[in-house]
Amino acid sequence: MRPSRIVQIVVVLVAPIAGGCAAPSPRACDVPSRSLTIAAVSMESRLRDAAGNLARVEAWTGLAADGGAELVLFPEATLSGWWASREIRRWAETIDGPSIRRLVELAGRRNVALAVGMSERDGDRVYISHVLLDGRGVIGVHRKTRLAPGEEKYWDPGDDARVFDYRGVRLGIAICYESVHPEMCARLRAGGAEIILAPYANGTDPDELTTGKRDYVYARARENGVWYVACDAPPRDEHGRLGRGAVYFIDPSGALLERTAVSAAGESMIIRTIRLPGAARPGPTTRENAS
Repeated sequence: MRPSRIVQIVVVLVAPIAGGCAAPSPRACDVPSRSLTIAAVSMESRLRDAAGNLARVEAWTGLAADGGAELVLFPEATLSGWWASREIRRWAETIDGPSIRRLVELAGRRNVALAVGMSERDGDRVYISHVLLDGRGVIGVHRKTRLAPGEEKYWDPGDDARVFDYRGVRLGIAICYESVHPEMCARLRAGGAEIILAPYANGTDPDELTTGKRDYVYARARENGVWYVACDAPPRDEHGRLGRGAVYFIDPSGALLERTAVSAAGESMIIRTIRLPGAARPGPTTRENAS
């Protein structure tokens, strides 16, 4: 199944080395560096359609891998859809359930890592979780710690701030409302995060990034000196039309380097290569299930 009602944005750019050397020749400056090519996808997740959501994840993963991506970031609650209703708990899955097993197989087949949102069931508790996985299995899981007003009626809060290593780059995850307040991103930075992956299910219009409505995203990058890579599910208007979803990359100085094109409509994607200086920051690394 291929994504429908989309304008594809596949932009492969090499970002500058933050704090590194701008000399045109490697001989002019001996600064070791690492890189990670990330695809951030604005994808609609339809309620009560886990199979369809998985199919769209698979289609976008194929496009991202073909474009050179090493990691593909999807919005909050990718598999279940975001829905403030007690019924959402019926659609929750476990980390070792069939959806994650299918995505591990997909990641292995396309040689990428996936960062995918879900409603995660653990016993009698249900979390808004984001799962980082590759072809070897689950690298780690982050459970949303700061729930938006009203979400506490339907989901349980997590309490972790794990940082994960993938291809020598240290990644943290801050889900939607967690970025509004500074605590989560600061905890991730203290744990050694160099890139914060920020999935949303908020229906952000990309223009809000330049009107002052979303200034906190710039603050989170700047105050922690980290890359901030975000994607949001595209909204639908009162007539059921799919709007323009937001995807954006902010560098450690707080500069917006990339966002969804004005001409885009519906689902979309941006691919960008981020270069990082030197060795990874120290900190604990977790792979919760590498089997």
